[in-house]
Amino acid sequence: MAGSDSRGAAALAVRGVWLALALPFLAIGLQKLTAYEAHAVAPLAASSPFLAWVYDLLGVRGASFAFAAVEIPTGLGLAAGVVRPTSWPARLAAPLAAATAFVTLSFVATAPGAWIVRDGLPLLTVEVGQLFAKDLVLLAAALLLTAQAWSPRRR
Repeated sequence: MAGSDSRGAAALAVRGVWLALALPFLAIGLQKLTAYEAHAVAPLAASSPFLAWVYDLLGVRGASFAFAAVEIPTGLGLAAGVVRPTSWPARLAAPLAAATAFVTLSFVATAPGAWIVRDGLPLLTVEVGQLFAKDLVLLAAALLLTAQAWSPRRR
């Protein structure tokens, strides 16, 4: 009985991870449609070797719209995973979430102001560095969901 209780709790927890990833992707994706978000993110994202070309090609607002066009469907697909983790929207969204988290995590290395040296130690800044270091957790969660969505046992 205890084994089935723990499996039920684990399944509920994983569904919570689907939802916990879906909500920020939807919220931040929708914010990308605003001028405020577009201009706030531009200095950080434009310094990324993964994203600089998007700014060169589309400009600040166009790049932000392009990112929204990825993040909003990703959030919707992750939301679908709450109900059915092996559905095609969830199967597409989980690796997209992982790729997005990887790119934003890379900002720790590329964003201006991510690091500061104090007392001879390199430290993540509160304003920028620590913000993107949290993407390590998002990346791990998205990889977990990708494994669940593509697991042969669940098909």
